[in-house]
Amino acid sequence: MYRIELITPLFGGGVEAGMNDPTMPIRGTAIRGQLQFWWRATRGAACATLAELRERHRAVWGATERASPVVVEVADIEVSEPTPCAEYGWDPQAGRGRGGWRLRWREPFHGRDSTLPYVLFPFQGTQPENHPQAEPDERPARCIHRASFSLRLRFPADRLADVEAAVWAWVNFGGLGARTRRGCGALRCRTGQLIPASAGQVGDWFRHGIGAHLAAQGPSRLSWPALPPRLLKRADSGSALEVWDWLTGRLRYFRQGPNFARNSGQGPRPGRSHYPEPETIRQMAGANRGLSGHQRLEQIPADAFPRAEFGLPIVFHFQGRGEPPDTTLQPVVEGEGRERMASPLILKPLALADGQAVPIIVPLLTPILSEVELMQGKQSRGRRGADAIRHPRLAQYPNSPLAGLSNQGSALEAFLNFARRPASEDGPGFVEITR
Repeated sequence: MYRIELITPLFGGGVEAGMNDPTMPIRGTAIRGQLQFWWRATRGAACATLAELRERHRAVWGATERASPVVVEVADIEVSEPTPCAEYGWDPQAGRGRGGWRLRWREPFHGRDSTLPYVLFPFQGTQPENHPQAEPDERPARCIHRASFSLRLRFPADRLADVEAAVWAWVNFGGLGARTRRGCGALRCRTGQLIPASAGQVGDWFRHGIGAHLAAQGPSRLSWPALPPRLLKRADSGSALEVWDWLTGRLRYFRQGPNFARNSGQGPRPGRSHYPEPETIRQMAGANRGLSGHQRLEQIPADAFPRAEFGLPIVFHFQGRGEPPDTTLQPVVEGEGRERMASPLILKPLALADGQAVPIIVPLLTPILSEVELMQGKQSRGRRGADAIRHPRLAQYPNSPLAGLSNQGSALEAFLNFARRPASEDGPGFVEITR
């Protein structure tokens, strides 16, 4: 039996996507799904084909025609009442005195310096229409701040290695609910030695865990996500919320930071991006540059989406007259448009037995994204292939955020190299731990 607790707030986790379940906030079926994913990412990595993976998966986790030998039970649940993560308030001084709605994040997400709203945007709901009595079509999501529970697993002895690998990977690299790859719903297990004792023990703990639980990998690139034999971690520890906030800030800086990912801007208005996506969308979706005043930045490519490597969909919202309407970048797999491609990057606080946490980055081994499609509602604005996602030219134009970080012009590779920049040079100061 494992005693497990939340260390960051839980969003979603119920039967309805993105919603807390009021009657069963910690669901055995959800945990079972998580364990299956992490089994595939560890023990399943040895399979040579998808057919072999499916056969081995059925043997451990069952199928419609075959019961699983692994029984998952959740007991002794203690959970706080779900509360809204944010709220919309009418500000009569907004809009030059005309009034307007403002989104106010609640504890622990509020504060001028907090970066957590950057990864929580899917939970902010929709802004009401612009009058004081309006109601939003979708209110900000509720989240659970504190929870603990007992996880009991029953299985035959010959499935011990499968179950232990899945639990080890899930507790340390996964979580509960939505957006676990961005730190939500992170966990700590108080039972046994499932998590590292302290920040100084993370390296030895990871090498031992990988040696015990990660099967020898089959093909160099699987058609399903696999845990890599490496992770990036930073030595400094702190509370889980402090670590989560700091780590989120590093991602936000890489993707949107002034004087790195964009110009500094003036006042509250952000500067123009150094990434190609805005110029590309203006070209593909037909912006009126004369009306918007955003003339073409000739040094920036207008045919590329490098940040697609961080996960899809990406919704692009431009403000102002003459700008394109909202568009969504979606993945294309084997010629078929899809709605979602989970991020291959896990960024989260790793819980320590001493009550602290350290920031980690885990670059999952995933199928390579080779095509994307820009959608405006249900209308396609065009597709772009692999050269628009990663290419050396994307690191070679003036002020490219990828310059000096990825010779291949890969935003994913560039972020990992950015994270490795030493703290002595004002970098994040992550170090790589390998098997």
